[in-house]
Formats: sequence, C-alpha cells, structure tokens
Amino acid sequence: MENWWMSDRESFSMLTPSIYNIDALEDCEVLVTTKEKLTNLKDQSLHFLKMAHVLDENHYIANQNRIQANISFTAEEKFQQLMKTHPEFIRRFPQNMLASYLGLSPETLSRVRKQMLSK
Repeated sequence: MENWWMSDRESFSMLTPSIYNIDALEDCEVLVTTKEKLTNLKDQSLHFLKMAHVLDENHYIANQNRIQANISFTAEEKFQQLMKTHPEFIRRFPQNMLASYLGLSPETLSRVRKQMLSK
C-alpha cells in the first residue's frame, strides 16, 4: 500500500534469515538497506528519525489491533473492521488474500460477505 513499509522486523533487528516472503502485487518502489545504514541515517537526520518513529508507532498500533481482532472478534466483526479501517484492501486484493489476512478460510469470508450484502 502507498506509504507503507514492509519488512520482517524480527529478522532485520536480530540479523537472522527471514521465514517470510514479501510479494508485490502491484508496481512498487523497493528500498534495500542494512540495519547499520538505517541506524546511521536515523543518527544523521532528525527528520528521518521522526518519520521512522511515526511509522513504528503506527505499526505497533496496527499490530495490537490485529492481535485483538484475532483474539476477540467474530469473522463478521473482523471483516467489518477491515472495511472500516482499510476499505482499499477489499478493492485491491483477491478474496483468498483477504481471508488469509483476516485469519479466515476463503469459504468463511465468502459466507460473511454474502450475509453482509443481504442485510
């Protein structure tokens, strides 16, 4: 998504191989750096440090919300939350990826969408 950064934070911070793959579904810009170079950039640029801080805060909040939704929300509530917070996901990503993101089977997501449309 525009203005989002994707990475495996644990792998980057711990300097270990990642267990994840990141697939680009649309054209994007790819920036490659090392932990050392990123630290130097933060040390040299207050503006970059502030931007990184905002991105980190947003990441932590989104992560906390996603964990809470997976623990507490029904399938319907998960989909409603996604429609509220990231409606662009629904337009831009295939249903099987949306289902995976929500922790649902594609069949469950299809049922939920159908039920919501019939209301």
